[in-house]
Amino acid sequence: MHHAFLRVGDPGAPVRLLAFHHAGGSAAAYLPFVQSLRPGHEALLFELPGRDEGEAGLRARDFEDAVRRLAADFRSAVDRPCVVFAHSMGALFAHRLVGELPADQRGLVRTVVVSAARSPRSAAGLATRPAAPFVTRTRASVLADLRRFGGCPPEFFDEPQIVEHFVDVLGHDLHLADTYRTADGCFDGVPFEVWHGTEDDTLTPDDLRGWSDCGPADVTLRGFPGGHFYLSEGRAAGLALQELLDAAAAAAEAA
Repeated sequence: MHHAFLRVGDPGAPVRLLAFHHAGGSAAAYLPFVQSLRPGHEALLFELPGRDEGEAGLRARDFEDAVRRLAADFRSAVDRPCVVFAHSMGALFAHRLVGELPADQRGLVRTVVVSAARSPRSAAGLATRPAAPFVTRTRASVLADLRRFGGCPPEFFDEPQIVEHFVDVLGHDLHLADTYRTADGCFDGVPFEVWHGTEDDTLTPDDLRGWSDCGPADVTLRGFPGGHFYLSEGRAAGLALQELLDAAAAAAEAA
């Protein structure tokens, strides 16, 4: 059976990390970050379909289609205490999926970290809802976004075939963001942390503060040195995530 995630670590661990990647990214992009954590937990790195060459036909049609494809595996994964970590566009999926959990499973979500992400309200306000990818965006504009957000080494842009593939993937992923709509959800008892790079010029303070108006009652804002991909620019975020996993494990042991 095909699952929408990459599994890393100990399947018998008492705590799970559930992670969602950014637009244009993949589960594998977060392997170095996750593997820098201490052993003793399991990570499920969720992935949108259609990352590889020849898989364009597998991609989700729009945001709601992508949610449907992720939902069953996500619900199955929340069978023990967990920490959810979601970067950039991945935060919209995490917010929706956590908000739709039944109360007993929602109680197992110890913390949701939404990273380098504008709030659902802000994202919905920017959504143009085109009929298909590359209708309102062009390949040139998507390439400009790829350069603007960073995360790619300069030599990446010297390989036209690779660049073309990633422009295609990013363009289809941005279509998911462009078709995003907010939906009612319940977040009772789930703390949210909003993480961001202090030099990330792709987000405004209002984009980040708006998370407090999108369901979660308990929202903590935390800045880390770096830009949009601050996760790979230092150790501080990894140490902070390790603390959240340790706290979840300690609470599970004491229960």
